[in-house]
Amino acid sequence: MPREPLVTETARVRRSSMLLAGLALSAALGACTPPSAPEPSPPPSASARAASVTSARAAPRASAPSQPQAPARDAGADAAEGVRALVLPGGGPRAAHGKRGVIASVEPHATRAGLSILERGGNAVDAAVAVAYALAVVHPSAGNLGGGGFMLVRMKGQPAVAVDFRETAPRALTRPVFDAMIANHAVGAAAVGVPGSVAGLELARERFGRLPRGEVLAPAIALARDGFPLGARAALTIRWAWPVLARDPAAAAIFGAAGKPRARGDRLRNPDLARTLERVARAGRDGFYKGVTAKRLVDALRGHLSLNDLLDYEAVLREPLRVRYRGLDVLTMPPPSAGGVAIAELLGLLDAHRAWEEEAGSARELHLFLEASRRAQADRRFTVVDPDALPPAALAAQLARVTDSAWLAARAPRIDPERATPSAEVDARYHAVLASLESEHTTHFSVIDADGSVVSCTTTLSAGFGARMVAAGTGVVLNDSVASFGTIGENLPVAGRRTVSSMAPTLVLDHGEVILVLGSPGGDTIPSTVVQVLRNIVDHGMTLDAAIDAPRVHQDFAPDAFRYERARPISVAVRRELEAMGHRVSKKTLPMGDANDLLIVGDEAYGYADPREGGLALAVK
Repeated sequence: MPREPLVTETARVRRSSMLLAGLALSAALGACTPPSAPEPSPPPSASARAASVTSARAAPRASAPSQPQAPARDAGADAAEGVRALVLPGGGPRAAHGKRGVIASVEPHATRAGLSILERGGNAVDAAVAVAYALAVVHPSAGNLGGGGFMLVRMKGQPAVAVDFRETAPRALTRPVFDAMIANHAVGAAAVGVPGSVAGLELARERFGRLPRGEVLAPAIALARDGFPLGARAALTIRWAWPVLARDPAAAAIFGAAGKPRARGDRLRNPDLARTLERVARAGRDGFYKGVTAKRLVDALRGHLSLNDLLDYEAVLREPLRVRYRGLDVLTMPPPSAGGVAIAELLGLLDAHRAWEEEAGSARELHLFLEASRRAQADRRFTVVDPDALPPAALAAQLARVTDSAWLAARAPRIDPERATPSAEVDARYHAVLASLESEHTTHFSVIDADGSVVSCTTTLSAGFGARMVAAGTGVVLNDSVASFGTIGENLPVAGRRTVSSMAPTLVLDHGEVILVLGSPGGDTIPSTVVQVLRNIVDHGMTLDAAIDAPRVHQDFAPDAFRYERARPISVAVRRELEAMGHRVSKKTLPMGDANDLLIVGDEAYGYADPREGGLALAVK
């Protein structure tokens, strides 16, 4: 029988007598494709306020779904789906909580910036945009103006919308340029994709925000202009990157002094970035993609990026990818997120094999997780491409497959409950990708406001500090996202294409109401982190803080070895059982992810910042 969660503190539960019916598992369609399935209806009071959402700035590309009433589920369907009355614990003793808004991010200054916007009457999107701009200042290894990201927005009573502001390849990209850039370790101008962050943040703010642009950007401008004391994590990332940053004069002037990297407690100022942010505050996206900032970006990249590349860049609104898990609706990022595809497949495989029936943390449960992850990671690597590069029907068919329970149950090679399947048997291209691993330097944050609107957002420069260069006169650290293209599979380096990413902001809904706001950095490990936090709460009844603090494991497709965390190890006995089943143990035991997540129980929201990178969660008082 399915295991009931252990409730460790009083929980208020938003449940009716029966679960709403599961909608057909649907794919998020890309450009110009009508939505294939609606989001579950919210309660009638929210449904009455629902509004349709139009698409991105210049030309329609995708639209949000309508919301017809879903029929009630019967008991037989519930039993088949492993559903039981869901009792959500609270956040636990280490979580921030409140009814007027909560934010969790990797950096205290950024969390406070967003909180100040909520306190001034801004909504979740206003606060999220403020957090993102602040992270460009105070978390420069991953927060950015010169990179990109993904955002899921669900305004109360409205359908969820995915904001895609992933970088695109410049027109000047060719295969010889790409190969030379990879040989140079993705450092320098040839690695830089067209930045998407400003376009994406401004699209989200214009569509869903409430406050004036200048008010939302004011905290980030002040932090860049006046400076802030470097925290331990930020100082550590600067020290790691310093040998390369020091070779770029503009970067060295910001992140070093007297030939040495800035240290914890040093006051870091970036007046050029403050002026760049002021131009965005005055003119929106045109303050970045046109004028002084644009010219300086092009000058810094010496022919690898043009003014037309910047002018033509568009952030895009897409329909989230949807999958059912144990009677809940999981909304995650569609392509070009390969992480969202992996989450959908991973959850579907675990559901098909009824993994929740196994004892939490046992060798059998971890075996099912690792084997499901191995298969999901293979498809993440080989099948996902910029959705605008595919015919709509082909994209729909591709995504319908990974959310189809019948296909997942029969996916070859099928999961053997007694032995591990070598990755080379899952896909013969194993050896060709053995050396191709994704950077783990990204950042995630989550926001809820007093109305119950939520944002899950992940941003990145790809590698830590991206291409390890700053565009002179802008203070903008530039991405190295062109290196995210591959040499086999669908995600090949083509001028104009969006690069694929494992970033996967995710929402979990019950009865049409958001109960979890999830996401993480971590490159290849992002799907594993998101799914484990989700299952720790839904399947194992953990509080939010315990679910995030819990040990994590990860099985990639390549290399063929599973990881665990040295600071939070699984038991030696369990490791030995897994090895006896054919699993190989990686020697890489670094922390995995940084899950700055939210849990909502009734009208109370809980936020917890993952201690792996030492962030901060705060609630409006």
